Amino acid sequence: MYFFTRKTFILLLLLVLSLPSSVLAGPGRTGAQILNLGGGARARALGDAFYAMSGDVTTSLWNPSGLANMPESRLRSGQKAAQASMFYSDYSAPFGEAGEGLYYTFLSGAMPLGDFGTVGATLQMQGQGTIAVTTDSPDVLREESLGTNFALTLSYADRVTESLSAGINGKIIRMVLGRENGSSYAVDLGAQYLLPFEPVPTTIGVAIQNVGPGISFIDENQADPLPRLLRVGTSISLYRDRYNHLRFVSGVTAYVDKLRENEDALAVDLERLNAEREEKLTREQLLSDRGVGIRAFEWRHLQKNIGLEYWLVNILALRVGYKVEPGINLPNLMDHVTGGIGVKISVFNLDLSYGPSFGPNNQRLIEVTGIIFF
Repeated sequence: MYFFTRKTFILLLLLVLSLPSSVLAGPGRTGAQILNLGGGARARALGDAFYAMSGDVTTSLWNPSGLANMPESRLRSGQKAAQASMFYSDYSAPFGEAGEGLYYTFLSGAMPLGDFGTVGATLQMQGQGTIAVTTDSPDVLREESLGTNFALTLSYADRVTESLSAGINGKIIRMVLGRENGSSYAVDLGAQYLLPFEPVPTTIGVAIQNVGPGISFIDENQADPLPRLLRVGTSISLYRDRYNHLRFVSGVTAYVDKLRENEDALAVDLERLNAEREEKLTREQLLSDRGVGIRAFEWRHLQKNIGLEYWLVNILALRVGYKVEPGINLPNLMDHVTGGIGVKISVFNLDLSYGPSFGPNNQRLIEVTGIIFF
């Protein structure tokens, strides 16, 4: 009876906690952008198509249910291995002197507890750089730090059946805006299901992230909503033998932070936008352009991700990905392409990713993740 209760508890929790998200609404912009950064060089190299991946400690940032299927330890065959990971991105180089102090990093760990599932924790940190403090003259008095944003995530995941895994994240968020700071909390819910396709094993992953109250710095009435996301992805093992493994991953993300619009504000916006237009916008067109409610699932508003990963003898991995984000017009094909490699040596795993160019200096971003199995 206890075994049945433990296995079904997380499913009931997913159902109960997902209900409030259908009635929440927020303004047209979101705060706590640190929650949008995800992370992990392996995920980056695959175009962030990481929603149906499992067994990697960094999956807690994309879909917490991925922690349920941890790999076996190389040193203790048959026992699931705990993992610790560190990821780092230096954003300063593409922006030159203006980018001093810009970075994103996280520390994460996960530990299997046998029949009791898997627990994990992740600390995300985002350095916002510095700003020059001046008076009426152009002379710089001093450089002042814009502060560091934090998000602490506690995770739990378990296998409900042989094919179904589920997981939950609880988050505490602290954001800094100059000398002001704000805090909030959020919940992520995720599930993965292995389809009964014996020749081509296929996993479907679904996660809703950042369900929680808005974050405010001064006035609670002007709180910015958290970036609530709905992610759906697949992971398909195209070919596998003793020495080779080829995997295809894909995913889409819907930004569902705005479920309905304030009618008075909508009417004012319509009047303002139509004042100088010959072809008038309708209410439905404006709601569609803003991706409000169900319109967030229109194809143009979705983030699209695909990736391909090849492992040689489970030692060397080659990865390539493609990512399209809504509202960002990148005319060159290579601006959407990512790539990377991974190397496993004993209990160490090192992943490198090479991303699209960005910033005023048009430099490409190189990211690193190190994982230890123990």
